[in-house]
Amino acid sequence: MDSEEDEAPPLAVEIHDNHDADNSKPHRTDDGSVGVTIITGYLGAGKSTLVNHILNSQHGKRIAVILNEFGEEIGVERAMINEGEGGSSVVEEWVELANGCVCCTVKHSLVQALEQLVQMKQRLDHILLETTGLANPAPLASILWLDDQLESAVKLDSIVTVVDAKNLRFQLSQRHSSSSFPEAFLQIAFADVIILNKVDLISSEEGALQEIEDELHNINSLANIVHSVRCQIDLSMILNCRAYDATASNHASHLEAMLEETKSLSSKDLHDSGIRTICISESQQVDLDKVRLWLEEILWDKKDGMDVYRCKGVLRIQDSNQLHTLQAVREIYDIIPARQWRSEENQINKIVFIGHNLNEDGLSDSFRGCTVTN
Repeated sequence: MDSEEDEAPPLAVEIHDNHDADNSKPHRTDDGSVGVTIITGYLGAGKSTLVNHILNSQHGKRIAVILNEFGEEIGVERAMINEGEGGSSVVEEWVELANGCVCCTVKHSLVQALEQLVQMKQRLDHILLETTGLANPAPLASILWLDDQLESAVKLDSIVTVVDAKNLRFQLSQRHSSSSFPEAFLQIAFADVIILNKVDLISSEEGALQEIEDELHNINSLANIVHSVRCQIDLSMILNCRAYDATASNHASHLEAMLEETKSLSSKDLHDSGIRTICISESQQVDLDKVRLWLEEILWDKKDGMDVYRCKGVLRIQDSNQLHTLQAVREIYDIIPARQWRSEENQINKIVFIGHNLNEDGLSDSFRGCTVTN
């Protein structure tokens, strides 16, 4: 079995005192916080290879890498603790590498590790969090999105999923008809960026790689797919994506472009993988309070048995000249005015859902109950 995860974890190297070579400005967000990228992926996909690539490359960025050894039971409550069992420290010592990166291993408390980083008061361009023992990145995304202590210091930038191009279809078919899905489904469903690794091992037969991309887009049509061999990618593809920042200048336009593409995709006769993407649209203005109640019924109460993992959209709100963006990860969501509608734009509500047991007609019909009648 091909596996890049057999590589040894990143090794600490000799520390050099001279860091004057990099005087570039950090890639901080507008509010001064540092972006955090969650890296996840199926066993053998190449997560360790990607981390090693980052830690050994002369990229001129000061990146903190947190190797996360959380267990499957991790949740917001567990992650908020400051001490391990018996009061012992749960964050290994930070090690500085020759290229300016710093690295540590976290046993339990992500929050504690991030607080240590903030306390260092050193310039950071970015933070990478590799999920070594966690199938589902949603709990970590929730912590980064909700924790008040961290809100001003760090900000969730994106979720990056590494997938094995050669073995992906086998991994997805393992429990295809089961009510529980293999890790690969969830990791793809939550991704903002998918690194399709080991593309060199795919048959040169015409259309073979496209079939794999179609399978990925069936599950999550909102993610950007990046091809790679041994995860040798341009870091700009996974850093400073600002996937959760509704205030980013290009956020709304980028989201609208993805929604347009997704609408055409969801109208096709797709192979139902159990977890899939659908898109609904509505031209009438909607009542914001009604939208919130409608969304909470779906996300919190799992109306009609639907289980939504991710949700993104643009909304045309009653008595507002501003385009509102909607984003949700599991039960957490926000709706934020992003910018004014442009005069030439077709003002319309578009919402994409990624999840299990989704009912497109049911979602469309119930959303119409949020519209405003003139």
